[in-house]
Amino acid sequence: MSDKETTKGVESITALKAFAHPLRIRLYYALRNTKVATVSYLADAVEAPVAQVSYHLRQLHQHGFIEPAPQHARDARERWWQLSNQRLRWHASSVLDEPEAAAMATMIRNSAVSEQYRLIGEFNESAEWDTGWLDAAFMADGTIDLTHAELTEMHAELMAVVERYTALSKRQPALPGVERVMYVLHGFPVRRTTDDPA
Repeated sequence: MSDKETTKGVESITALKAFAHPLRIRLYYALRNTKVATVSYLADAVEAPVAQVSYHLRQLHQHGFIEPAPQHARDARERWWQLSNQRLRWHASSVLDEPEAAAMATMIRNSAVSEQYRLIGEFNESAEWDTGWLDAAFMADGTIDLTHAELTEMHAELMAVVERYTALSKRQPALPGVERVMYVLHGFPVRRTTDDPA
């Protein structure tokens, strides 16, 4: 889910509406992090009633963002879900002239950032990971002076690295010691302070 998604994407007010709910964004992340899951598992993951979770999953499914995974069901009553190949995609500039769409896009981005940092906090507070994972996990930030064209190029280069490791992660079978890893990338301009000499 990104305003510059590289996979198959859709861009419309209807698609934005399908995502414009904090619980749906949490469900999307929970489902992405586990690959496939039942409604009851997802309800536990987001701490919401099963009926409420089922409704929001149906909305995501209706708009093509998730799909049933019946191959995992043990009986006809068990319902499994997985992400589809469709992602929400938009360019921030494309919604500037549509107040409703702009408000929904802002809400989606803010909710996504909240969920990203909730997961980061969950890792930071967890005692279950061994020292190898604790040392491998990283957090970095800084500021550099770029044009918007250079920032676009930087994004493309970073995503090329991500794609290389994404391809590596699809190896079959999974090697011992492999875990699901979440990455978070943000790049955006910040206002200079009044006494910045540059």
